[in-house]
Amino acid sequence: MEFNSQTYQLERYPKTFDKSLRAWSNAELLVLDYVSDRDIETVHVFNDRFGVWNCVLHDKKVTTVWTYASQQKAICQNLELNKLFVEVDYKTPLDDLQSVELALIKIPKSIELFELFLQQIHKASHENTEVVCGFMTKYFSTSFIKVAEQYFEEVTQSKAWKKARLLVLKSPKKSLPKKEFINTISWKDKTLQQYYGVFSSGSIDIGTQFFLENLELKSDELKVLDVASGNGIIAYEVTNQNSDVEVTLVDDFNLAIESSKINLEGKKAQFVCDDTLGKLDKNSFDLVVSNPPFHFEHENNIEVALNLFRGVENCLKVNGRFLLVANSHLNYSTHLNQLFASVSILKQNKKFQIIECIKKR
Repeated sequence: MEFNSQTYQLERYPKTFDKSLRAWSNAELLVLDYVSDRDIETVHVFNDRFGVWNCVLHDKKVTTVWTYASQQKAICQNLELNKLFVEVDYKTPLDDLQSVELALIKIPKSIELFELFLQQIHKASHENTEVVCGFMTKYFSTSFIKVAEQYFEEVTQSKAWKKARLLVLKSPKKSLPKKEFINTISWKDKTLQQYYGVFSSGSIDIGTQFFLENLELKSDELKVLDVASGNGIIAYEVTNQNSDVEVTLVDDFNLAIESSKINLEGKKAQFVCDDTLGKLDKNSFDLVVSNPPFHFEHENNIEVALNLFRGVENCLKVNGRFLLVANSHLNYSTHLNQLFASVSILKQNKKFQIIECIKKR
């Protein structure tokens, strides 16, 4: 990637075999071009998924609001790749920020997450705060403008450049109505909570519901791993079936992990924010459960799920089970048969399959 006559090497993390997927977008370049003539000392960046802004702005004091463990790894990888040895100041979307002069946002797919970003910025804003938001026009909705107008008096949209545009926000509103940034979800006798931006806002998605309706633990399955655990509903149901079970929840998204900590309070649970299972002990779990993701922002990509499957095989005990729910059209069984000796479909309906894999070696 070239910007202002300087070339940067940027690679996606995790690696992909899809050559059409880049580690940057024209929306991010348009944002950089818009601020390139500024005398910037400090900048806050949001949704810098692969680190293009961290690399180009490496000589500034950059605060990076991260949402994914894989995002942190991508930023680190690309800084090292360009021999930019800087220490990144990381914050989560739940952290308080110091005074925000300029904020850059690559608008995420989730309107809720976008609003959470704006709320975090607004709390640390002053009269001269400016927020520059980049987006690809094919993914944009006027709903993003309506959300921005709740927080800023001035909301303007740029002309298009290579199918990208900007929203520029100025003049933060002086007062806002108090608002909770947590959704509540009713499930049986439980009220679940999850932060804005976590998958399936306001309800349990139908794939997970189908999985839970057909989930039956065996008496000797006492150590259970929930992969891509989201708000923790599957792990919660596991502990309801057997209070002696110890559950470990792994998710790439930090707001999902923080939500599951609320929902499994008082349970025998451990929480890991990571995009892989590499930190878990080999041959250590009796059962692994999962509703694995295949949507990543606006991309459909099963490569991450397939990497997780390899990690599951590594950390399952011999004769341990892997239960997952998946959209039928994804044909995961073909891939799972390469990893597990026994793969069978336990239940299916018109849209979903529940697949059981047994580790035999």
